Amino acid sequence: MSQNFSRSDFDKFDNSTKEALVIIGNNILLASQYFTKLNFVLASIGVFINAFHIIVLSRKSMISNVINVILLGIAISDIVNLSLIAYQFVAILPESFEDECTVPKSYFITRLNYFLLFIKDDFRRLSAWLGVLMASVRYFIIKNSLNPKFNFLSKPSSGWKSLTIAFIVSTLMSMFYVIRVDLISEIWIPPEACGYPTNFSMTKYGFISNKLFFSGPEIYMFYVAFDGILKCAPSTSCLADKRIEEGKVSRKKTSVVSKNANNPDNTSKLVIIMTITCICAEGPMGIGFVFEALLVDAPKLIKIVNCFEIIIFAFAILNATTHFFVCFGVSTPYRKSVKELLWYKGSQKPITISPKISSASIVTTRKVG
Repeated sequence: MSQNFSRSDFDKFDNSTKEALVIIGNNILLASQYFTKLNFVLASIGVFINAFHIIVLSRKSMISNVINVILLGIAISDIVNLSLIAYQFVAILPESFEDECTVPKSYFITRLNYFLLFIKDDFRRLSAWLGVLMASVRYFIIKNSLNPKFNFLSKPSSGWKSLTIAFIVSTLMSMFYVIRVDLISEIWIPPEACGYPTNFSMTKYGFISNKLFFSGPEIYMFYVAFDGILKCAPSTSCLADKRIEEGKVSRKKTSVVSKNANNPDNTSKLVIIMTITCICAEGPMGIGFVFEALLVDAPKLIKIVNCFEIIIFAFAILNATTHFFVCFGVSTPYRKSVKELLWYKGSQKPITISPKISSASIVTTRKVG
């Protein structure tokens, strides 16, 4: 369990500020401990919902356009993140029962946990980027709907290529997460009171900050701030949402009037709703990363920010969980695919066919009469 903050943690501030920071920090710390458990429950539920969401989006009828391909990429990113959140809670839970007699983690477990942090960082960023990509692609499709040169944008192949490029770039960004630390080892000798055999020892593994990476504080500040700004990327897609609405109006004015002219553009509505929810969920997290860069010389303030990030991370988990419900509520093809997957045919009303009497028959009948 994390220790509470004390006045000595904020020596650089005056007494009144110290008192305020201690109160604020301890309240945020206490709330974060409850939200850690809540996030585990929400993430566990979200894993199952997103698993079904992926199954629906993976159907051949659904991946026939670029937007659904990007939605599939977002769903995969979400389920990876939610799974890692649940795993981390389960993995950290035994640490509350550890004492000085507990044997250290093995080399494999130490490496695995750090690798999973790398994966989590990668797919968290990727999920935010794909939200921006989806809004941008939809905007360009609507803007150039009458230009045949841009027809390739709506094809599934464009979505797969975009996913690949975004994944590679995000992974390269996360590589900094790996190179900023070095793995170290030392010999762990338990106290005699623990009752281990004589001369018993084990190798204890851990990580320390890489001296090259932290040789200049500006390097770390630039990396964390830049990464935080990129994780705020969904906020920039609100401009694309506005352009999508303008494009819809422009397209209706220039298109030929048809039977479907009055039908709502559900794809654009889906993109706009998901972008807005992504802004609300991911924006505060990105701002938190920027604050971490600005407070690099105040580790206790960074700890408060980290605890606050745990609280607002609940909204990101809820956002990842609600994608299924947004798609089901807005997209008609998605609802149809879900019903087909669940073998739901719905109620079918019997159709009564009455014989059609021609006007000629009526005239003949009247003459006979």
